[in-house]
Amino acid sequence: MNIDQVTLVGQVFESYVSEYHKNDILLILKERDEDAHYPVVVNAMTLFETNMEIGEYFNVFPNEVLTIFDSALQRSALTILQSLSQPEGVSMKQNLHARISGSKALSWKYSTIYEGYPGR
Repeated sequence: MNIDQVTLVGQVFESYVSEYHKNDILLILKERDEDAHYPVVVNAMTLFETNMEIGEYFNVFPNEVLTIFDSALQRSALTILQSLSQPEGVSMKQNLHARISGSKALSWKYSTIYEGYPGR
């Protein structure tokens, strides 16, 4: 993937999880274990409807896109954490992972993608 594609995927996913998964991220930020791995399960169809290019990139570069998703998820969590007026009892987590669900067309790739991928 080129830098423009990486930037697009990251920005779209960060915006998506900030809008659709803010509560999931807040619950994770409230967890005490900072070293645990925390999944955020994202519905593929909803995400890909937001931006069809993301689905195309995911089909062609699944491992790279998941890595970009994880980085975007970290940025979104940091933004949410910084926006809290009373951040007591919350902390940034370093092991946030995007999990994609709900796409039968892509399900054959998941077992390959998740094997050997930290936190999956």
